[in-house]
Amino acid sequence: MTDAENDDTTRGQAPPPVDLYAILYVSTAARLLSLAELRHLQARAQARNHDEQVTGLLLYAGGAFMQYIEGTAAGLSTVYGVIKSDPLHYGVIDLLRQPIGQRQFGHWAMAMRVVDECGQSQTSGQDALVMDSLARMEQPGFGARDLLTNFWQRGRHSVAAALFDLSADRARRLAPTHVRRGHQAWA
Repeated sequence: MTDAENDDTTRGQAPPPVDLYAILYVSTAARLLSLAELRHLQARAQARNHDEQVTGLLLYAGGAFMQYIEGTAAGLSTVYGVIKSDPLHYGVIDLLRQPIGQRQFGHWAMAMRVVDECGQSQTSGQDALVMDSLARMEQPGFGARDLLTNFWQRGRHSVAAALFDLSADRARRLAPTHVRRGHQAWA
């Protein structure tokens, strides 16, 4: 037997767990995009995400994007760097950046849904599967599930409300305990 075969630390053990992270952001399209342009964007994202082992969901409604991506820190760093420098959009705002216990959209290098002004999908082939993934999504802290579901259902009109809710939630979490209970520090 070789030393490697005698080493109990490598034989019969599962590989070490992979640290996974998620990023959720919103942005504004530089111009309104056609369905064909969005499908081309999705195909490019799927190829890049596959190479970097990043998975996620892209939502588009009336010139607004919301995207959730998940993967290793290195994979996300590469993919998000490309996303942020893409001239198809501007005003990228991070809504969430956190570690996750497991992938929520592990089935897709990049699922996509285009929502019209009435909340109707123009790419409904995956709708039931994505909604199932959203329903089962973990909800640590301020919930990506709620933000994605609201955008899914109400389109770009949910972005301002999501930003307001996010800032109110952060303010509540950052406020000193005595302020949160309704007591003022100077009283």
